[in-house]
Amino acid sequence: MDNCNTILTLVEEGLKFTKDGSGELVNSTDFKGLVGCLIYLTATRPDIMYALGLVSRFMESPRQSHLQAAKRILKYIKGTTSMEIFYTVSEDPKSVGFTDSDWDGDTEGRKSTSGYGFQLGTGFFSWSSKKQQLLHYLQRKLSI
Repeated sequence: MDNCNTILTLVEEGLKFTKDGSGELVNSTDFKGLVGCLIYLTATRPDIMYALGLVSRFMESPRQSHLQAAKRILKYIKGTTSMEIFYTVSEDPKSVGFTDSDWDGDTEGRKSTSGYGFQLGTGFFSWSSKKQQLLHYLQRKLSI
């Protein structure tokens, strides 16, 4: 990956991962090692957390498409090495919040994913990304 092309987006638009994926099975030990290294990197690069959460769902039986998505994260990191979190002193720090959701984006469990991030001045101080239980709850209520 030293000589790979760089990219500026983590996930292809409209991409939906499935357990079966596309392509042949890849070595799960190597895939887990790559995902583990990327998880370690999230301490200083929280911007990769969402894409990494998608990829890490398939560590038991990764397919070629899952490996390609993990490699896409590496290409993104290579293209954005100047992006860092800086915490600086400011007389007038502004507080900014971001939120986004992916309605019914998990094709396996039919769950939605939502996330948020809060920034004070130049650095993020809180962020989260998680699957929602609402759709599962509604399906259970409707079947009663």
